Amino acid sequence: MPIRRTYWAIGLVFFMLLVISHRRSNYTNDDDNSFPPERSQQHQKPPPGGGSEDSRKKPPPGPPVLEKPYIRDPAVLDHSSNNPSTTSFKPLTVPNTSNHYDSLIIIPTSWTQLQNRVWVRETLFGIKNNLEPCARYDGNVIYKFYIYGQSTWLKQGIYTAQYMQAQVRSLHGEFMEFDDWHFTNRTVKSRHAVWGEALNWAVNTFVPQEKITVDKVILFDSTSIVNVQKLESLAREATAGTAGLLMTWGETPTNPFAALVSFPAATQILKNRVSIEKDGTFMDLITAASIYYNSQIVETVKVLQGEAPLWQGDIDQVPTSAAVIGLVHQLEDWNPLAQRIAVQPISPCAVDPLRNKSIAVLTSSYIYADMCMAEAALPSADNKRIYAEKHGYYFVARAAEFAQEEFRHRQRVWGKIGAIQKTLPHYEWLLWMDMDAIVANLDQDVREIIRKAEALNVNKQNEVSIIVSRPLKDVMLNAGVMLIKNTDWSRKFLNEVQRRKTWYNQRPSYEQGAIWEVMQDPLWTSGVYLFDRDVHTMNTFPSFYEQGDFIVHFAPAGCPAVSVIQALGNIRSGESIVGVGVEPPKPKAA
Repeated sequence: MPIRRTYWAIGLVFFMLLVISHRRSNYTNDDDNSFPPERSQQHQKPPPGGGSEDSRKKPPPGPPVLEKPYIRDPAVLDHSSNNPSTTSFKPLTVPNTSNHYDSLIIIPTSWTQLQNRVWVRETLFGIKNNLEPCARYDGNVIYKFYIYGQSTWLKQGIYTAQYMQAQVRSLHGEFMEFDDWHFTNRTVKSRHAVWGEALNWAVNTFVPQEKITVDKVILFDSTSIVNVQKLESLAREATAGTAGLLMTWGETPTNPFAALVSFPAATQILKNRVSIEKDGTFMDLITAASIYYNSQIVETVKVLQGEAPLWQGDIDQVPTSAAVIGLVHQLEDWNPLAQRIAVQPISPCAVDPLRNKSIAVLTSSYIYADMCMAEAALPSADNKRIYAEKHGYYFVARAAEFAQEEFRHRQRVWGKIGAIQKTLPHYEWLLWMDMDAIVANLDQDVREIIRKAEALNVNKQNEVSIIVSRPLKDVMLNAGVMLIKNTDWSRKFLNEVQRRKTWYNQRPSYEQGAIWEVMQDPLWTSGVYLFDRDVHTMNTFPSFYEQGDFIVHFAPAGCPAVSVIQALGNIRSGESIVGVGVEPPKPKAA
């Protein structure tokens, strides 16, 4: 009996080894389980547009195999000169004013991958938040997220309506808080399928629209950790002569995690796109272009393909000299892996030494669960951003301070005070505007209002640190539009407002009632200037609006989204907004 048990045990061991061996030999690295594997070999319908057939091209290869043998480029993983010794962030102090950039970095990413974009901003560009946004891209690189829509979530049971609504609300907030994205609402069933569209948008739309020039375009997913300096160094070493340059890094030649394309090569690839994608073997334009140009007798685009590790879970197995690591999905892995390959953030904009003397237009980017302002939020934020850019100011939108109020058991509108307190130390003045307030007169410089308040102020005990207004018929100020100066007095004032607990959930005024209460306290009156019973200087309700007024505040009892959208449309078309958002008079009782 013991001998029989021994035979059974030996047989079981051999069986397990056989299963493990079979699983390894059939292992695939498709990161999108919703994408049917058989689709990868189906022919695609060629995209519309022109493309010239290269007369020097050999007959197109049948199987998806490179005609030139794939040889691992040792420089990609083993070149010691491409291994920076520090990961410290060095802010750029000298601005680039040439409108020419070394690299245009395009990061294709699903709209649901919000956290990935947070990682990329911080790790690759040193952007930890949006409190000090780039007023202009005056670094040596410029980047954009190419965000695509995805409808396949409808087929996944985990994605409930409530979950997706939360995702959409967060996406709206991101769009308002950052100006580093382009959105295309198309379904993408493979992460590589969108690379060609992203390259086309970058070369044929973004570059001419921004009137810039670039040496090269770098493409990678938001799940890839990339050492951009290593990629650029390898590109400099890869002398292509008169030919363009196409470099890719991936686990295999047909599964790239990142690509670098010289701008001449990018234009040539897009020009010949129909020919490159003719056989439809690959949904990925970059891989198809690599095979296409490898098959040319005369080298017009030099193709180099380097190996990059797929993240498997063991950090010690990742070479420190790697330039790219692919498919990193967990937050806990991101920073250790970035340090492992010595990623150094590249600042997309220079430090502004005069920022603390500037003004920031501050607003909310928080979308409430009722989705009332979802459609109007982004146009409203754009209106404020355009105003800020026109006058050389900064634009900041914040949602986190509103979201956290749920856990403080206060009305979320109290997030306004927290957002002001967090942003104020970075600027001289803040112009707070509620989401339903828009700039109607883009020519009005807010500094003129500040100077007017300072001149009219008769209480000289303290300098004017807060400027607000009280509408004609209201019993207290309206806190939808406020000016706050970065002074020790105003910071203490805001702290005092936060202490007025009786207003935390007291309808209908909440934080507005707390501000008014503190203003009435003799200890706090000296630093506030009130435009009393003033409906035109800085905060105008629709019923009082006259042509030329600065800010219109659509704050009715219902949802103001329709009125905000209509007013913004009129402003863009040069039409008057008089009467927009004015509620019809109630009929008199019989």
